[in-house]
Amino acid sequence: MSATLIIRPFQPADRAACARIYAQARRVAFHWCPPDMFTESEFDRDSEGETIFVAEMDGAVCGLLSIWTPDHFIHLLFVDPAMHRRGIGAALLRHAEREFGTWGWLKCQSGNVRALEFYTRMGWKVGGGGVNDLGPWQAVSWQAADAKGRIATGLRA
Repeated sequence: MSATLIIRPFQPADRAACARIYAQARRVAFHWCPPDMFTESEFDRDSEGETIFVAEMDGAVCGLLSIWTPDHFIHLLFVDPAMHRRGIGAALLRHAEREFGTWGWLKCQSGNVRALEFYTRMGWKVGGGGVNDLGPWQAVSWQAADAKGRIATGLRA
């Protein structure tokens, strides 16, 4: 019997699981940084004012998505490292696309090659970027196509 994946709005009871996933997943994704740089206490600060969704499988939170809706921006998308390669990240990303409607974007650290490859496989485009406290990053964007395959307009990133 396969487990059912549910994407649902964040509840206060999810806070501890999300904070744990946020710290652990960043330690894996940003392998070039000291692991103690990432703590569970950063989750509340880094997702403040954002719309948060969680991925839940068999009653346990296994991933999180935090978006800044006004800018169609995915700020946080992380999956429990023990649950990688099970479609959880893809489900969270598709959920973000439905929330945004026509376009969206995110920043991905250039050193996080697996994530950049994932976004490309999911049909997102890698573009310009910049540098932040974790190093170089790249803008990754998505535009919806209509039923005839035409790309929607409005992407600002």
